[in-house]
Amino acid sequence: MNDNKYIYQAMFLLDNGEVSDQGFNAVRDWVKTTLEKHGADVKVLRLWEERQLAYPVQGRTRATYVLGYLEATQETVSKAKREMYLLGPVFRVLFLKEDEVPAEELSLGIAEIKDEDISIPDDVPEEDTLDEPIEEDSKEEKAEEAVKEKAESAEGASASDNSDSESKTTKQES
Repeated sequence: MNDNKYIYQAMFLLDNGEVSDQGFNAVRDWVKTTLEKHGADVKVLRLWEERQLAYPVQGRTRATYVLGYLEATQETVSKAKREMYLLGPVFRVLFLKEDEVPAEELSLGIAEIKDEDISIPDDVPEEDTLDEPIEEDSKEEKAEEAVKEKAESAEGASASDNSDSESKTTKQES
């Protein structure tokens, strides 16, 4: 396999329950240790933000995002990713190849965060109602409305076509 080392930017989505229970620094250290165990040289690993997910993932609606930069081989990334999905608090991760680590990120490095500086909501009400089932009656009603709208627009178009042809005929007769 390819033994070339590349610079990667990585985004880790951490389970908020694990972050609340163990503390951010402990979870971040687990991510760092897992990467290093497989041969990655971790340059930056920092809290990005705690936020709502765009859509529910494995029943979760929020996550703690950690941004990282590391130097590793493709095999290292694959092995670390596999272990993170099987064990621990990481439920999603994305690795992107980069040319270099940005200087401003490199200056941040792996800084300690006070756990009280991270606010993780205990219970967030669901705002998204798209997952609610649609009643069959409303589906049928919407389909009927769509058919009516199409019919009305078709009638309107043919009526305007007829009025145009009538006006052309009267102009030709004059």
